[in-house]
Amino acid sequence: MTASASSSVQELREVVRRYRVCWEVWPESIWLQNHSRQIGYQLELYGTHDPGVDHVSPGCPACQRLYEALRAIAEWILPRERRPSKYEIGAFDQALRYSPARRNRPDVTVRIRILHREDFESPVDACEVRCLQEMQEHLRELGAQERQWVQEHKS
Repeated sequence: MTASASSSVQELREVVRRYRVCWEVWPESIWLQNHSRQIGYQLELYGTHDPGVDHVSPGCPACQRLYEALRAIAEWILPRERRPSKYEIGAFDQALRYSPARRNRPDVTVRIRILHREDFESPVDACEVRCLQEMQEHLRELGAQERQWVQEHKS
């Protein structure tokens, strides 16, 4: 890893801590011939504002900065080589989400869809599973936490 790549990873780790970044995975499904078929995954990244941010409202400048930070994480975790799967990062939706899983904190969300590059309606395959697993490994490497942020304990 080059020095610049290393510092980039360090910067992303700091972003993860600062915004208490978590993630969840959801099935991406379509309705076909009277049944639902899973065709991919939706990996959602969640972050919340700095503790001192006042007047949090959907689409505020703090939300926009948070979205950009989450998007940088999303772009960093994507596989680099071309594969049979494709990845779509969702646009900023100017909304705050409140989930009991994260103690109803005001979250900004970035969605990454993991889908087939061709044959869109095909069921999930090994490539999509591998891509999701790699993205989750990268998130863990940065210190992001699955589902909810748990305060780090120092030994």
